[in-house]
Amino acid sequence: MLLRLLLLLLSISLIYLKPTVMTIQEAFADSIKGSIRQNIGNYNMEMKTDPSYPVASQNSKILLRIGSINGDDLVDLPILIRISHGGHNLTKTTPILVPYGHYIYNYIFQKPGIYTLNVDINNDYYSGQNISFTFPVNVNGPFLFFPYTSLSSSSGITMVAIIIATAIIVIVIYMATRLRRQKNLQHTKI
Repeated sequence: MLLRLLLLLLSISLIYLKPTVMTIQEAFADSIKGSIRQNIGNYNMEMKTDPSYPVASQNSKILLRIGSINGDDLVDLPILIRISHGGHNLTKTTPILVPYGHYIYNYIFQKPGIYTLNVDINNDYYSGQNISFTFPVNVNGPFLFFPYTSLSSSSGITMVAIIIATAIIVIVIYMATRLRRQKNLQHTKI
């Protein structure tokens, strides 16, 4: 009897609380978390790199999602991918059919710096024109604190030499200070 009463109270409270707890939220299917988004016309383009901050001379994945502004993924949409650096075109793909609105493009950025990634939608169904989405891609060098230096440049080699020299100087000063303290302790014990 007590169990029935508890179940009845629980079900009544859930019926009355359900409308207040449940909220309706706009959500897009298969959205890329942490991506850069752009809307042009009826298209929503998302771009993210993996790793988040690409490193020069290492493989990077460029994740793309192409959908409509109402959140639907677009199937077999023809695109071109162009990558440039400092105003110079580095690569241009042949037309790619994007299956189910998602595409992953692998690329190795040769030097640190800011690259331009253009994704062109060929012959837009609505306007008959090409639509171009432009995204910046920040590529770091192999050094965490000096992101735009690389070992292949003379500034990179200079940076490595400075770091090594600084480390040697710090070690020598530390060892000299430690020896001096040990000698002072020996003199005070005598």
